[in-house]
Amino acid sequence: MQRTNYKIFLIILVLAGLMTGCRQPQAPEYYGFQDLRFGRGEGQQATLGTTLKFYNPNSYGLQLKGAEMDVMLNGKPAGHSVLDSTVLIPKKDTFYVPVTMQVNLQGLLGNAIQIFLDRQVTVTLDGRIHLKKGAIPFSRPFHYEGKEDLNALLKGDY
Repeated sequence: MQRTNYKIFLIILVLAGLMTGCRQPQAPEYYGFQDLRFGRGEGQQATLGTTLKFYNPNSYGLQLKGAEMDVMLNGKPAGHSVLDSTVLIPKKDTFYVPVTMQVNLQGLLGNAIQIFLDRQVTVTLDGRIHLKKGAIPFSRPFHYEGKEDLNALLKGDY
């Protein structure tokens, strides 16, 4: 009888260890963007470049293998970005990801008066990041919405 209880205890202990050891890493936290750059475009499109700032809350490094996101300004679609390069992410530290995307000028112009009067814009980012820990790849959705100060964005004061 005692031997059976001992085996059950060992099985529970092993299962508990596997469940905590196999937990997927937390997705990096979005901290904002800096160095906003506008480039030339064609027709209704223009190039927008920036550097996204993230923090890795995990106690181990990761690899960012790719990402894609939709960008909205004041609730209106502004663009879509796809990142397909690898970025090494240090443990418990901040890291930066350069992003370039085509933006819809019509969406920007529709917001222009409100943006310049308020000097703020509500930025919404929705997307998915593709990460890798060792040999294990996984994906995580992310969402960010917040007000950004236009003066700080254009100066790059982050």
